[in-house]
Amino acid sequence: MPLSRLPRFAAFLQGLATLTLLLTPPLLIWAVLAPGHFPGPPGAFRDLPEGEWTLYTWVGVGVVLIPFIFAMQALGAMRRLFGVYRTGDPLAPETGPLIQSIGSNLLCAAGLGLLLQPVSSPLLTLSNPPGERLISLTIGSSDIGFVLVAGLLTLIGWSMAEAQRIAAENREFI
Repeated sequence: MPLSRLPRFAAFLQGLATLTLLLTPPLLIWAVLAPGHFPGPPGAFRDLPEGEWTLYTWVGVGVVLIPFIFAMQALGAMRRLFGVYRTGDPLAPETGPLIQSIGSNLLCAAGLGLLLQPVSSPLLTLSNPPGERLISLTIGSSDIGFVLVAGLLTLIGWSMAEAQRIAAENREFI
């Protein structure tokens, strides 16, 4: 992509990230409060009871949302990174740490999503009658891909930060 397109594309992505940051929390609240009416593929909230929620249900929802916090942190860092790219300087000093932050937050979200699933599923289904409670653990190729991409972003961020530090040291010697 020619450098002249970078600011325009970064502006588009920054706007998309901003919109996502603004819309995701209310949509998530809607999904939790109306689980039977949420359109789309079955997800973490498909096993929520329709009737009275217990303390365990609320704790289970809280556990499910822990990775969401890290994903929102990553999205905020993406928004800041796109803001830097809008200036047309893809090698600005803050790009390396921002990419590293995106990767490490996504890595936390992916890892916690996998680790907390066996904790949240019994909490979410504890109020179900005996025989309808469950403990689930699923790991798919998309989970593995998510962990690998998050790890790659973390590594690229570390590498960029280190390269920028070395370049700054070299400029001081000249």
